[in-house]
Amino acid sequence: HAWAVDARTGQEKWHYYWKTSGGEYIGNRGMAMYGDWLYFGTPDGHLVSLDAKTGKERWHKQVGDTRLNYYASAAPTVAGNQLIVGVSGDALDVPGWLESRDPDTGEIKWKWFTVPDKGHPDAASWPSDFRREHGGGMTWQPITYDPKLDLIYVTTGNPNPMYVPEVRKGDNLYSCSIVALNAKTGKLVWYFQTSPNEAWDFDANQVAMLIDTRVAGKNRKVLAQATRNGFFFLLDRVTGKNILTTRTAESVNWSMGINATGQPVRDDSKLDQPGGALISPSNGGIQNWVPPAYMPSNGLLYMNAVQGFDI
Repeated sequence: HAWAVDARTGQEKWHYYWKTSGGEYIGNRGMAMYGDWLYFGTPDGHLVSLDAKTGKERWHKQVGDTRLNYYASAAPTVAGNQLIVGVSGDALDVPGWLESRDPDTGEIKWKWFTVPDKGHPDAASWPSDFRREHGGGMTWQPITYDPKLDLIYVTTGNPNPMYVPEVRKGDNLYSCSIVALNAKTGKLVWYFQTSPNEAWDFDANQVAMLIDTRVAGKNRKVLAQATRNGFFFLLDRVTGKNILTTRTAESVNWSMGINATGQPVRDDSKLDQPGGALISPSNGGIQNWVPPAYMPSNGLLYMNAVQGFDI
């Protein structure tokens, strides 16, 4: 359903109902607006455009096939004259992607998959083409856009199959990553992986924030992300180079430390095993879907946090 409501009185102005063919009702995370047009995803993997003044449908397009458990829960994002759309779904081992669509017609301009193409050097981060082609990495959250750099920043989900890193040996790119794409072409510019060969559903789908600030006495364009795995990452958003990595909660115990590139190093004694292993964060993460906030006047980033354990 979609409604327009008078903000002053609460009176309903119009109501639109999408008759779904099924799919996942995990939730709808919002709309995008471009001029007088609205856009939102549906449980059966469609993208719908409405006239914002009347609620009349302009068009709808299929994004993902529900037979493969794709659906469209993430809010689309307007980036210049493009509508950026991600996909949801990980009950089946299928790859994720991000696509650019024409906001007027809904036609696809470009499509970027969250796993590298066959023959690309990063494809070696998967043990086989089969694992790579079924690697997951859903784009659950809206993208972040820097109009001056004309870069799109997409945060990606966990690799599939979940919880069994031993069957997909390697880093499993570009799952659990912050990825910068050229907004016009969808071509990869850089990536930073927050959890190589991820083992506990600690995806990197949390909101990435773009901040202009001073670091070590120099003006920097940075990207900040407090991630589900319990770490905070500060990156140069032009190059993707790590500036800072630190824990966001004292309970985080799945990592033995930070490597030279700023990535947490996994403690394999915390992997699934007979009798269990006490691990933090819990499956929900230290920080998850709720967006953080940044206050330029004091240079502080505010976020919710949950310290929890799983066995």
